[in-house]
Amino acid sequence: MTKIGLRVYRVQGSNGRGPWRPGFSRQWIDEDAPAGRLTQNIFDLVPARTLLALPRHFHYGCACRTMGDLLEWFTPLECVRLEKLGFYPVSLAIDAIIAESEWQMLVGRERHFSEGASRRSWPQVSRQQAAQPLPVPTGGGK
Repeated sequence: MTKIGLRVYRVQGSNGRGPWRPGFSRQWIDEDAPAGRLTQNIFDLVPARTLLALPRHFHYGCACRTMGDLLEWFTPLECVRLEKLGFYPVSLAIDAIIAESEWQMLVGRERHFSEGASRRSWPQVSRQQAAQPLPVPTGGGK
């Protein structure tokens, strides 16, 4: 796999993990977010056979090409909720683009996502958005 050294943007916590997790996503997802962003998942973009053949020493995750693209993916309300939960945008260098959709791309890198990530600030939001409480988690998945 050829290293490309492209810088991309993603949302993650200090441990390098993103916020999409079973049972956790419902704490920050904006019910009024564009439905189109969820029409494709990684398995729609990359066949399972291809995923299984990827180098095992790489770390894989989702990202966007620009900060603007990232802010189209996450609504202002989601940005506020994610910040309260300890997630923030970062930029980092990747080694490979595995797949890309209209909304995001699957990227790979040899270093863990927490290494060499430059933390960015969330955009300023209105007081009304900032004052909205986080949803109360209930059992179940996303």
